[in-house]
Amino acid sequence: MIRIHVSAVCRVRDGFTGKILEGSRLQCDLDGARCRPTAKPGGYLVLTDLPAGPHRLSLRCPGYQEEWVEFSAGRDTQELDVTMKPGRGYPLQRDMIRLTLTVTEGGAPASGRILWLAAPGQTELKIAQTKAEAGSASLRLFAKGAAAPAVPGTYLISDGKNSEIVLLRALEEEMGELLAPLARPHSRSRSLLPAQRYHTDGEGVLTAAFREPCAVEVCGPEGELLAGLELTQGENHHTIQL
Repeated sequence: MIRIHVSAVCRVRDGFTGKILEGSRLQCDLDGARCRPTAKPGGYLVLTDLPAGPHRLSLRCPGYQEEWVEFSAGRDTQELDVTMKPGRGYPLQRDMIRLTLTVTEGGAPASGRILWLAAPGQTELKIAQTKAEAGSASLRLFAKGAAAPAVPGTYLISDGKNSEIVLLRALEEEMGELLAPLARPHSRSRSLLPAQRYHTDGEGVLTAAFREPCAVEVCGPEGELLAGLELTQGENHHTIQL
């Protein structure tokens, strides 16, 4: 009997519209070499029988910026959530609120840095229990809005210095299931904001697009709050110092 081990499952979305991006449109590299994951309906890419240890999956698609995600293969199947950001040739340029963010450290460009940007989505999502304890892998949530929250999806629990990034893998009735336990406690009414992962280029710059003017929280790799930005119609240019 031939046994196939599913090493990782990656769900891919359009980071501007939130819609599923089918894997058949993507060009994929694994650890610097071209690869062809199995594309499944719903925007899923399936990677099988990978050697144990760290890997880097790079994704490219016409009209989008190149995106990549790092993960570690092992006995368990890794669940990955990737959003492809609009790039040159993206069809909805006129509808965008654009952000160009320059990141510096010690007066020099902070190149190759991972940052998270989080902004309110079409659906309001908040913690609905008195306190969500650190170590818990489930949350009681309150959702309000016309559209269902993106699940699975990556969110920032907006909680000041206690903010953190979580992957919401399931939401049934009022109970949300997380991929990993909470690192910090959170109280009632803390918002879960849709979050997208970015990395700065060699000049310490990243570009992002949003559907409407909004408040954006800029966070470090673990969700630590670095800055809050107010975006207005058209082009927005901001600089933050790490």
